[in-house]
Amino acid sequence: MLTTLLPTSHSDEEGLDMSTSGFSFISRDEVERALPMERCLQMARVAYEALANGRVLSSSLGHVAAPKGDFLVKSSGLYVDDRLFVTVKVVAYFRHRSTELGLPNIVGLIQLFDGATGEPLAVMESGLITNLRTAAGTAVALDCLALPQSRRLLVCGAGAQVLSHVEAVAAVRDLDVVRLWGRSQPKVAATAVSLREHLPHLAIEIADDLSVAAGDSDLIVCLTAATSPYLRASDVRSGTTIAAVGSDTPEKRELSVELLANSVVICDVTGQCAAVGELHHAIDAAAMTVEDVRAEIGQVLTGAVGGRLTDEEIIVFDSTGTAVQDTAPAAAAYTFSHRS
Repeated sequence: MLTTLLPTSHSDEEGLDMSTSGFSFISRDEVERALPMERCLQMARVAYEALANGRVLSSSLGHVAAPKGDFLVKSSGLYVDDRLFVTVKVVAYFRHRSTELGLPNIVGLIQLFDGATGEPLAVMESGLITNLRTAAGTAVALDCLALPQSRRLLVCGAGAQVLSHVEAVAAVRDLDVVRLWGRSQPKVAATAVSLREHLPHLAIEIADDLSVAAGDSDLIVCLTAATSPYLRASDVRSGTTIAAVGSDTPEKRELSVELLANSVVICDVTGQCAAVGELHHAIDAAAMTVEDVRAEIGQVLTGAVGGRLTDEEIIVFDSTGTAVQDTAPAAAAYTFSHRS
């Protein structure tokens, strides 16, 4: 249960009235107020552990290919304060939206249901929740898997996920430096400016050479929509921990098969990773099998399976996004919007 993770009313120390009060639309501003990063980190950890302990409803992933993009459907359920919540998220990824329309590449909706009655409770825009829960999930995994002295972060990408990821990782690690790399230098420069404005206490640098930057980093977060690998085994030194976040459809890939095969692989959901993650490409290349995955991150967090076993291991966290991590913050946002 996520009892300690929900916003609480200042006027009611006994808890919140979670009774259904009608279907509602929850604004982005309400979501932002309900989900500070500290709460997102807590929810990511508890959601991972709930997956490992079987305390969730079955999670499913649907994919519909459109002529110019993709639709992803993720759904699952989770108990929050003894009440079962279920979410269904539909996300559209159309790369031309930014280049031709000046709009975000990704847009979608989350619908929240009462899992006991089927009653629709709320609908909310999915972008902010997805952004926050993805970043929190990455940070929790890196904190769990990385060496204690890991303080140099490299972020590959310059999109909407960068700011929340840097904020989340900085919340769990005392970072010495954050380096940004991307194929579009204007976008990287603009992202660096945004990071310096929002996180002025961090040292932000732009990396011109990916190989050099990767070789001098303890933590690497890959946040691109690349469809061909750009991070190679020769780029990464021993002891590095990598979060591969960008690959969530069958054609996306950021890491070379050689890098994946030479690393310890920890998945968020192994079945999903085998279908659409970095693991998917290694399996297709006959370089790995599902049995080569050491564990899911929830198993590591609960202590059921060891994560990092030596200081020399390169660890890849293959993150495809879990529907349970949508349910927890969506329930928190609903609770916040209906607080006394």
